[in-house]
Amino acid sequence: HEDTTEKHILTEEEIRFLLELQKEMNTQDHVSQADPRFWAIKGTEKEYGIESGLEDGMDLVTGDGTEVVATDMESAMEYIRDNILDEINEADGIQRSISLLDFPNSPDVIHISWKNEGIKKENTLYDMDEVSEWLMDNGHDYKTANYRIISKIYPNTMFLTQKAAEAHLRINHYHYSKDAHTYAMTSWRSRETEMLWKIIQEVDWKQLLAHPEPVAKEGSVYSNQPLIPDGGSM
Repeated sequence: HEDTTEKHILTEEEIRFLLELQKEMNTQDHVSQADPRFWAIKGTEKEYGIESGLEDGMDLVTGDGTEVVATDMESAMEYIRDNILDEINEADGIQRSISLLDFPNSPDVIHISWKNEGIKKENTLYDMDEVSEWLMDNGHDYKTANYRIISKIYPNTMFLTQKAAEAHLRINHYHYSKDAHTYAMTSWRSRETEMLWKIIQEVDWKQLLAHPEPVAKEGSVYSNQPLIPDGGSM
């Protein structure tokens, strides 16, 4: 379509930005990546539907498989305690209590206890399969879902420098997996990107300045004062 973007002469602020960007791109660690390099955010996610015996773990999910309700024995115990146990107790009039038993060097287990005619009863659930079976036996449809951990490069993440990628991740970490980190990539066989990176990295931008002192302006992306303050978004 027609180019309707309004144009302007390159400003001194924009030139200083390009100078700072150029310096950062030319002096940062190449991390074994060829030019033109850029950074993304990489982490992990769970892929479900894995054959039993090949999984990295299992979650507790609703019977229709649409919602994960627990990812380990502790969260399973908390979910049952907060959402299901009262209903089970009311159904048969037995007052059960539930807790997590944490044994040194052993996986956590769920302990359920109650009294029947004055006699103490108890049940111990050792894994998610047993949690699912116990819930099913008590009239609640839950099942387990096997998963494996796979790598993921997050979409819509692209940064010209590692410094900018790290700043973004620090501020927006809650959008990503706990093991998310900056990840260098190469724009392979992209002539447009190669030419643009060459221009940014090799043009003598100082020649365009009326006052060419290479001083980073306060509040710029590569000065000591961050462009985006803590608690902001990027």
